[in-house]
Amino acid sequence: MSDLERLIEIAQALPPAKVHALLTVAEQMTDSVSEDQFLRKLNSADPADVDAETARELRSALAERGATITHEELKRELGVR
Repeated sequence: MSDLERLIEIAQALPPAKVHALLTVAEQMTDSVSEDQFLRKLNSADPADVDAETARELRSALAERGATITHEELKRELGVR
């Protein structure tokens, strides 16, 4: 299974609020902005209207994310230019 197929599978299993959050992040990643600009946009965005469980999951995922890659590396890995 390709990464794209796996991403689609994950998105199909998510509840609507999480799909919206994922879509918001994905749309930001397709803009031609630097990594710093992307992070500023992400950090300045209005809070998503999510339930308490989703908020806990997001905070947990951010705390556990470990090593990160740059916006440009991500685009290269996904084949997006």
